[in-house]
Amino acid sequence: MSAVLWNVRSSSTGRQLIMFPFLGGFGASYNRLAHELTGDWDVWTVNPPGHGPSTEPPIRRLAEMVGCYLENLRAVLRPDAVFFGHSMGGVIAYQVLTAMTGDAAFRERRPTDLVVSAARAPRQLQVAGTANLPERALLRHLLGFGAIPEEVAADRSLIEMFLPAFRADYQVLTEAQRQPVVRLDIPTRLILGERDPQTPEGTAAAWQDYFDTPIRVHVLPDAEHMFVLTDVEPVDRILSDLTRVTAGYPAAEHIAVNRNALSPTTLSPKTLSRNAWSQVAVRP
Repeated sequence: MSAVLWNVRSSSTGRQLIMFPFLGGFGASYNRLAHELTGDWDVWTVNPPGHGPSTEPPIRRLAEMVGCYLENLRAVLRPDAVFFGHSMGGVIAYQVLTAMTGDAAFRERRPTDLVVSAARAPRQLQVAGTANLPERALLRHLLGFGAIPEEVAADRSLIEMFLPAFRADYQVLTEAQRQPVVRLDIPTRLILGERDPQTPEGTAAAWQDYFDTPIRVHVLPDAEHMFVLTDVEPVDRILSDLTRVTAGYPAAEHIAVNRNALSPTTLSPKTLSRNAWSQVAVRP
């Protein structure tokens, strides 16, 4: 197992699930989700240099981060894998897939599903200047959306350990925001928290511009930004659906439930407002 890719749950029969961490996160950040998944998965988590137990300096350039992940994936990626990324991880998973498109080494084994969780589309990111904020301002920003708990912010030794990784991640996201839109042809699911201010109205429509096929949207009722750490069961249900799918899914991608009707309604993502999202059923 490499220092960058950790096989945290092994299976010789299940689909490969590659999990990209959220801002400041590392290979163990998905421990609870990885171990509580009910499907047959071969789970690998990405451990960015400079994060968690890594003694390497954190990566501050998008191209270097993508290149690092591609180099490590060459040794382990199997055909029909699923990419999953929460928040920053969703943006990076998309960037890695984009780079794979022109890489002959992955021609026969590119992932066949992408799951983006609680992430803005790259062009929506509002991160300019965040990497260089004064320490106090950066801590307020991170506390504001639950990226770190109060206990960490109050511990000088932990702050000195974690802040370089956060600053590097924000620099990577700043470069991701400036990248041109490259449309990918891959079945994609977008999981959003109903009460997540980090994914504002228009998030689904913005992401749709990055894919040729209609994306499938799931909204978790009452969920906030870091639901991947707390609301494991609905995320597991969505991922379990992929263990039963080898590639693609039916054409009716967006199923909105009218609570006063018996039949579901198919919607375009561009028509989905925040209120409409609250009616979208978590499938299956």
